[in-house]
Amino acid sequence: MPNSLLSRVPVDQLPEDLQRLRESSIEVAGDGDRLEIFGNHPALYRWYQSNFYGAIFQNGNGDMVVETKWKELIRLKLSLTNGCFVCNAHNVPSALAAGYSQAQIDAMGDAESPLFSPQQQAVLALGEVFAIANSDGALTPGLYARLSTFFSDAEILELGFFATILSGWTKLIFAYDMITRECPINSPERTMSPSAVHLR
Repeated sequence: MPNSLLSRVPVDQLPEDLQRLRESSIEVAGDGDRLEIFGNHPALYRWYQSNFYGAIFQNGNGDMVVETKWKELIRLKLSLTNGCFVCNAHNVPSALAAGYSQAQIDAMGDAESPLFSPQQQAVLALGEVFAIANSDGALTPGLYARLSTFFSDAEILELGFFATILSGWTKLIFAYDMITRECPINSPERTMSPSAVHLR
């Protein structure tokens, strides 16, 4: 249970859009605490929803160059690796809907799994670069060569920018204790598989 030092805005005092987002999050993940905290500054959460998810993830403005399916993949890789339960509860069903199999989701901890195509493996390896715990992560010549086989430099920039915002957002909600956290996927303490994460 999150125990943030930041105050929570009573649910009936939240703006209607944050109330709806809170209810939706509780339905999916059983946790809407961050929306009560962002009730202190609704414009920040609206920016995240509209400008990050609406414009960059969903390409609402039509000026992004990376297909959403690749953002789905790197998003799930990061949320499972970073250990954000609420993120995983949303992202696992979304990845399934985007066409990724449950077997692939269960193998997400192994970026070189044969269940993934070489292009998917390259995107997963890039996701590892941007994981919170990977403070030394970098785009090496080898990884760049792998990515360049499938993506332009503009696309590689967009994938990295997208991953940066995701991990930065996760760091914020972890640092301010706004969200339920679980052990990262590569941790021996992890007790829940990706196949179960959306059922909890």
